[in-house]
Amino acid sequence: IPTDSATEDQKRRYEAYVQHRKDVGVGRIQAFGPKKMITAPDLIGTSEQIAEQLNSLSAFQVIDEVAFALPFDFERDDYHQILGDIAGSLAPKLGWSPRG
Repeated sequence: IPTDSATEDQKRRYEAYVQHRKDVGVGRIQAFGPKKMITAPDLIGTSEQIAEQLNSLSAFQVIDEVAFALPFDFERDDYHQILGDIAGSLAPKLGWSPRG
């Protein structure tokens, strides 16, 4: 969850969400589905911090696609903030650029 443009309240709620998922055993490396898709632990921080963490993973070095899953129960403003930070800051740090 990129927090570049998040409010303090959003950051607090996002941190609580990530911690809850850790506490119940979700948000960790695991493979599932018929193609054994691998999910990574939840990442939260600035786009710079998240890009650094992703780029340090050997698995991330060999992929050509990535999917970012949004939490189901956040507010509309949260989704706008998260998607804006992904498209505007995080994705470009990972080598993505919009098609023109």
